[in-house]
Amino acid sequence: MKKRLIKLIKSASPYLGAEVIKLSEIVFEERVLLNCFHCSKYNVNWTCPPKIPDVDYKKIIQEYDNGLLAYCKMPFTKQKMEIVRRDSTNILHRALLAAEKLLWDNNYPLAISFIGGSCKLCAQGCGPDRCRQPSLARIPIEATGVNVVKSAESIGLEINFPPEQYLYRVGLLVW
Repeated sequence: MKKRLIKLIKSASPYLGAEVIKLSEIVFEERVLLNCFHCSKYNVNWTCPPKIPDVDYKKIIQEYDNGLLAYCKMPFTKQKMEIVRRDSTNILHRALLAAEKLLWDNNYPLAISFIGGSCKLCAQGCGPDRCRQPSLARIPIEATGVNVVKSAESIGLEINFPPEQYLYRVGLLVW
């Protein structure tokens, strides 16, 4: 199943990659959550804090048996940064949803993914009273307290800040 998932994700876009990760290699840090407070999507997106469930995400993720870090690596210029931010998030998001569907179809009904960056599926943004696409929206991995940079190191992915040539989006699929 792991090879099928990696192949599915990589086939969705030339910018995508995926690697199996041991769930014990996912690095959780409380301090990561502070970055959400400074994001423009804080208290705006229905999949971002403080609107996400107040649960122990580390405990939940460690209840699963398998994990896959999926990533989108897109080149950018300063002039196109906002377009690349949106496109990279959506490319990764849709690939993770396809992977979830494959798992669902193969008797993994509790499989779930966490996207990279805030949800950008709706061009007009989140609805004022509720999510416009609750069955498709996913919580950003960063909003769960995962240190994406440190976690990505375990699969050999080096992410630098500020980004210079490539913007990375990293998501997590668990089943």
